[in-house]
Amino acid sequence: MRNRRGQTILEYTLIVVIILGVMIAMKDYVKRGIQGRWKSATDDFGDQYDPQSVNSITNYATQVQANTIISTTNAVDAIQGLGQWTNRVDTSDSVETKVGFTQVGD
Repeated sequence: MRNRRGQTILEYTLIVVIILGVMIAMKDYVKRGIQGRWKSATDDFGDQYDPQSVNSITNYATQVQANTIISTTNAVDAIQGLGQWTNRVDTSDSVETKVGFTQVGD
């Protein structure tokens, strides 16, 4: 009976060693499989941004409205008795629009 118990332990140890050997031998294949999955997943996101082959549509609009009012009250010089009056009103409206298409590369 003692020999059977030792034989069983030896068989289990041999099975564990064989399984570990297979796992060590398969590690490169598993690693490549995982890397392939990651590459496939990142390729599904689409192409990366390349500034040398980009096409873009540009819509740009700027609108400016400016008002300037300057008023000076009547100033009297005590010595000469002269007065001044300054009045200035500036109003400007401008709209700038740019629409275009930019193609770089092919």
